[in-house]
Amino acid sequence: MSTYLSSLIFSLLGRLQNLSTQYIQQRIRRSLASCGKNVSFQIPICIEGADQVKIGHRVSIAAFVHIWGQGSVEIGDDTLIASHVAITSLTHDTNASLFSESLIAKPIIIGKNVWIGSHATILPGVQIGNSAIVAAGAVVTKNVDANTIVAGVPARLLRSRLPNNVNN
Repeated sequence: MSTYLSSLIFSLLGRLQNLSTQYIQQRIRRSLASCGKNVSFQIPICIEGADQVKIGHRVSIAAFVHIWGQGSVEIGDDTLIASHVAITSLTHDTNASLFSESLIAKPIIIGKNVWIGSHATILPGVQIGNSAIVAAGAVVTKNVDANTIVAGVPARLLRSRLPNNVNN
């Protein structure tokens, strides 16, 4: 195969991939309860119950993020969500005789300018305040105050952010 033909084929494949990605991103935006301007989705991601998910402006969601939104999920403006993050607004009753019959929905609210590190897990009913940072691998079981950094399993306060470095 000639060099010209090879480069032509790779060019066409690249264009097809771009069109496919753009199509998937448009389908995601249309499926959401609301989606702000300049939102970036890195494919693949999975959003269950997308009609209960609201995303603000200039949000970036990396690849391999999974959101279970059936209990309502709100993500504020300028938030960054790294790869492999799990956000679930659903849980089960730990005292139920059959867990599969005990679905409990609790809303999640993620504030503005929040940074969620890779492999973090956000559990049902949690609120994360503006300008907070959730460290990579953290499991967030309780509310996170604004302007704080949490880390660990379960997530605990690591420190407060310096006020002169925080824009709310």
